[in-house]
Amino acid sequence: MAVWMAMYFPGFDVVLAALYLWLIWAEARQVAAQMGSLVKQAVIAVVWQLPGLLMGFFLLTGLDRLTEFAYYFVFMLELWQTPVLPWLSLLPSWFIGGWPVYYIMIFVLVVLLIFIYLLPAVLLGRRRRENPGQEYCG
Repeated sequence: MAVWMAMYFPGFDVVLAALYLWLIWAEARQVAAQMGSLVKQAVIAVVWQLPGLLMGFFLLTGLDRLTEFAYYFVFMLELWQTPVLPWLSLLPSWFIGGWPVYYIMIFVLVVLLIFIYLLPAVLLGRRRRENPGQEYCG
């Protein structure tokens, strides 16, 4: 449905990508308030993005060539990042080291999504240290 709506309303895909990031942030905030452990939240974030981390690792190290379907790895990584790919359309068409910026960002997005998921736990931990007796809810 999101793809259909974005076809009829230009720019709506970027709005939906922002909504996706907000939902991730809200869920991470709720988890941080309930668990109160940055380590547990980091494990959740890494497991959530593990397919992207593995595909990125295989592509960057050249291990993808050991399989018969190596040429699918970039496509699978793009597919993994589908909810946030509209943000890449906002990037300039620059090249860094002979690689397009959008291609580099496909690898960076995996790590960036992990940080977005961890940031509420870091901020909440800081607030808990500053105000130790106060209760925080998601």
